[in-house]
Parts: sequence; C-alpha cells; structure tokens
Amino acid sequence: MNDTIRELPEHLTDNVSSKNYVFRHPNLFRRKSVVFSYARGQDKESVKKKAISYTLKMNEALGPIPHLSPEGRMSSRNRSGIVRVHPRRTIAWRNGLTYYSWAVHWKGCPQHGGVSWPCLTHTDEGAYVLAAVTLEMRTTSRPRVIEEYGKIVNTPKYKEILSQRPKIPIEDYWPDQPLCDASDH
Repeated sequence: MNDTIRELPEHLTDNVSSKNYVFRHPNLFRRKSVVFSYARGQDKESVKKKAISYTLKMNEALGPIPHLSPEGRMSSRNRSGIVRVHPRRTIAWRNGLTYYSWAVHWKGCPQHGGVSWPCLTHTDEGAYVLAAVTLEMRTTSRPRVIEEYGKIVNTPKYKEILSQRPKIPIEDYWPDQPLCDASDH
C-alpha cells in the first residue's frame, strides 16, 4: 500500500465517479452525509473550497470521534451494575451442587476466565465488593485484594460499591434455567 499525502481534511472524500465531495462525520445527524456536487458544469475548485471550509467548520463544531472500544461501556445485558463484574454459577461435577460466585474480567487479564470470588466463602455482598475491588486494582493477587477489602469494609466506599449491586440474591439471576448436572460430565 503506497503512502499518499491527503490534501482533503478528515471526514471529507472526493467521489470522482459521482463528481462530488462527501462529508461524513459519526457525530453528525445520526451519521448522515453532506454532498457537494460539481457535476453539470459546476466549477470543481469552487465546490472544493466550499466543501473544505464546511468540513473544517463542522469538524471543529462536532469535536473528536468517540473511542470505539467497548472497554467500560455499560450494555443492556449487564445485570450486575458494574461493567465487567458478573455473576457466575457452576455445578460441581463430583457432587452436583450449584456454587455461585462474582467474577471479574478485564482486557489484558492474565487469567483466562477472570478472577472469581465465591459467595460461599465471602458472602454474596463480600464477593461482589471483592470483584469490584479486583477490577479497580486490576490485579490477580488475591492477598492484595483481600488486604484492600479489609481497609474499605464499613466505609462509604464499601457502601457505594454495594449500592450499584442489584437488590436480588445471586441465585435469582438464573430463573428456572436448567443446568447440566454432574452426570453430564
């Protein structure tokens, strides 16, 4: 691919086959485009000047394009209240019992499945706060996270994290969804 020097400003293209300049900006009227035509005997250079001045004015008014990464973006499927913190349930293959935990996973997390905090060991609320603290610290070191958790218990920060948690018990996240039982493994 050859490197060419772009003489038109960002978001403005020259559509040679249709004989027009097209301005497209993601923040403009739900991605609509503005067309400057030089077809039917119009002077290409004067239309180009108008298109460039319009583009420069609109680029300044509309601002930069938002980052397209989903990192940190709340989706409609999120049920936990904090992005990248989610409930998890597993069935022990030996005894068939269901276990619940709060898990956290972030971009670049060294553990493939993320870091999981079991509700049986840390209580439902404690596991949720531990997952949130793990996400904030972005570490897989459990002793460091538990040390930080010990510092924030019964503080306003602890209560703020818990206020984002849904008010239903973790077991109610999966209403009547059958899980495979231990005999399936």
